[in-house]
Amino acid sequence: LKMGPVQVQLFLRYRAPYNISSLLIWALGVFVAALVDYRFVVNEILRRRKIRASANEGLDDAGESAMTLSLSETETVPLAATTQVSRSALHEETLELSAGHAIGFVILASSGLFILFFFKIYNVVKVMYGFGCSRAVMEVIFSPLVKRVFAKLNAPNRICIRTGTEDFGDITVVDVVAFFLSYALGISWLVVAFVVRHPENNVFFWVTQDVMGACMCIMFLSLIKLNSIRVACILLIVAFFYDIFFVFITPLLFKGESVMITVATSGGPPKADPLWCEKYPDDTNCRGGDPLPMLLTVPRIHDYMGGASLLGLGDIVLPGLLLSFAARLDAAKQLRGIIGGGNGVTHSYTCPEHKCCRFCNGGYFPPLVVAYAVGLFMANAAVYLMDMGQPALLYLVPCCLGAMAFMACTRNEMMGLWEGPNVLRYADSIVYGDAGEPTEQGTAVPTEDEDEGNVSTLGSVP
Repeated sequence: LKMGPVQVQLFLRYRAPYNISSLLIWALGVFVAALVDYRFVVNEILRRRKIRASANEGLDDAGESAMTLSLSETETVPLAATTQVSRSALHEETLELSAGHAIGFVILASSGLFILFFFKIYNVVKVMYGFGCSRAVMEVIFSPLVKRVFAKLNAPNRICIRTGTEDFGDITVVDVVAFFLSYALGISWLVVAFVVRHPENNVFFWVTQDVMGACMCIMFLSLIKLNSIRVACILLIVAFFYDIFFVFITPLLFKGESVMITVATSGGPPKADPLWCEKYPDDTNCRGGDPLPMLLTVPRIHDYMGGASLLGLGDIVLPGLLLSFAARLDAAKQLRGIIGGGNGVTHSYTCPEHKCCRFCNGGYFPPLVVAYAVGLFMANAAVYLMDMGQPALLYLVPCCLGAMAFMACTRNEMMGLWEGPNVLRYADSIVYGDAGEPTEQGTAVPTEDEDEGNVSTLGSVP
């Protein structure tokens, strides 16, 4: 039998030349950080100023008898009444971070990472995260949504349960509906997480996880705040070295395994070849690699080898605290200008004349959002160029903290911001009434000398 020449032609499976998911996770991270701080800080501080004024007027008109009214179990509560704010309600539960909290963060976060690394209790984290984020989704999405639907339908919002406590208040129909919707979503996410193999490629799973993560960031940044650059520097610098240690140093201590990356991928990526795992997905070496839920994730697009672009929630909320501080500072200056009879345009009166005016005018928040976007882009570019996981805070902290320090020094406001600007304390006293009621003689309103601790009286607050 005579054999002729045999030709073999090999084809390489298509892989996208660029990782589009890294651009999507970058855009998602910037959007969440900017949305949280702008929507829940800048708008809220100005809105609550009007709420407090209307609450004071309502209390004066109604008198003491209005405080003794009670509703029976079958009576309804108008939806407008559910948003009415009393004097005590203006003091929302918030936590002001201190230097001790920064040290405590490193200890608790490090302990948590080591526990997950050594004991592999990733499923416990999924369950805790699912139920915890369900509560955040309820507060951020479903409660406002259900209230709007009830208002459109003119449906009665009846009181279901009277708790008799100030912490929980009366539980209404809106609360019950929002509770069931949010926890149904969280339980559905958990079912997919435990039933589907490699659920990070399931659209419902990763979209829901990103929504829950964004809601958790919103809840965190609405409750936690910074009041000085000094605490921000301590917190972010500590987090800077924390991130570097667990990504770059721990592989030298644990036989090449990065604690951060191993925990973020629930034990590390599969050890077998992707083609082998595609044929034999039940192989032991093909298991693992599912991203831990405490992050935002976008799966790789048009990549048969799988994988996903990841962004930890800490990379949003920690720089987000500085962005939140900048947003509150800008809003406080606007509030000061409005009360003082101005138009509320942010301007630095302490900026030296020889400095360029574009660094003196405007607020701190927009440039910091740009700095965050630049830092996060650098982190994603480093992942693409080095083909390995990167500590995002390595790039975010210098960009955000450096931009804040540069603008503060340029405007000659660093000393005031370092210990905590007077204008923030003034805005809190106006919004929450911490400094007592304004008098007819006038209220102390910080002016351009606020960084030196001086204030002047511009007139009574309306």
